[in-house]
Amino acid sequence: MSAYTEELITLAADECAQCRFDAATQLLRLALGQSDRDAFVLYGLGHMAYRQENYAEAIRLLDQSLAIDPTNPKAHIDRGIALLGLHDDRAAFASMDHGLEMDEALAYAVMTESFHALRAGDFHTGWPKFEARLIASPGIRPRRVFPRPRWNRFTDDLAGQTILLHSEQGHGDAIQFVRYAPMVAALGARVLVEGHPGLLALYREMSCFSGVFALNDRLPHFDMHCPLLSLPLAFRTDLRSIPAATPYLTAPADRIAWWEKRLGARKTPRIGLTWSGNTAYAADQDRSIPLSVLEPLLAMTQFDQHILQIDIRPEDRLVLLRQPHVRDHTDRLFDFADTAALLSQLDLVISVDTSVAHLAGALGKPVWAMIPSDSDWRWLTGRDDSPWYPTMRLFRQQTPGDWHDVVRRVIEALSRNAGEPA
Repeated sequence: MSAYTEELITLAADECAQCRFDAATQLLRLALGQSDRDAFVLYGLGHMAYRQENYAEAIRLLDQSLAIDPTNPKAHIDRGIALLGLHDDRAAFASMDHGLEMDEALAYAVMTESFHALRAGDFHTGWPKFEARLIASPGIRPRRVFPRPRWNRFTDDLAGQTILLHSEQGHGDAIQFVRYAPMVAALGARVLVEGHPGLLALYREMSCFSGVFALNDRLPHFDMHCPLLSLPLAFRTDLRSIPAATPYLTAPADRIAWWEKRLGARKTPRIGLTWSGNTAYAADQDRSIPLSVLEPLLAMTQFDQHILQIDIRPEDRLVLLRQPHVRDHTDRLFDFADTAALLSQLDLVISVDTSVAHLAGALGKPVWAMIPSDSDWRWLTGRDDSPWYPTMRLFRQQTPGDWHDVVRRVIEALSRNAGEPA
């Protein structure tokens, strides 16, 4: 490759970084004129074509590039994304998976790119790249392998087909994306779900499921499968089409009745509190708050406050000893159906970014989520609401690590709405 061609490619990369795709394309075409057999330049032109949603042209150029150099994983991934644009989903995922498996470090990079796109609300770019998590995710469980094909497209004819939806990450993720299950059933499918044991009682309350199974249960026959977190891609979800109607989860009636009896008559507004998450989560130190920071909130005795934590850290136990009016239910919360039943009796939930916040939102309960400045992708940027949960209000850190200001703003909001905290 000549120095002139290298300079053209560098200039094209700069234009692409500024989303000036036409200018980048012109520079790459000049570079291609120097050598029409340059696989990297052909890859760059294919990338520009897919970024401009010219999918057929992208595939043509990327196929030319891969014919010369089949070892470029980025070309396989871009080709897969272009095929998604042409609705050839099965070929698309085969191409993407091939590229991601060629370079595990690239899979991490693509997953990171998806987070940035999703956080910016660019779901068109974000959801396809989010599939890299199935290869790169450091999380919780190894990649699932099933003997049946994966379902990827909501326009498929599903009459008479059985689909298995399955969890692959945490409880909050499963709660957020199980909202799509009724939409799959509405396409004519018989829907099975495999999930975390703590969620199964809630799943059994959903009429869309023909079978509910715990992780590692023996499964019946199914024709297709789909991870829960891939359903937004299957339904081509954008910011305008998020299925945000709530509640889509409900607690079992007998458990609601039990909590009604336990709590008794409501005398003051009831608030539920969650301030820390699972310590095994990699970014837990960013999202969890020492309970001592919440003491000014705990001291608001005009509210009937209830702990929604399952595990309370030793240092937080010491704080609770100074607040005997706060009601501790940790010994009665055996699964998320119990938590949902307790939430049904509350007026407001105040929580950090953990599964309880998702559960409250899925139940349609008013929920105030306290989130870090560098928040997870699902909370987008610059918003104090969530398109995923209409009853949620976001209280973001304005300075990284400063939870005191967040708690101060929560207390101010409660004081303005005294008597009606939601």
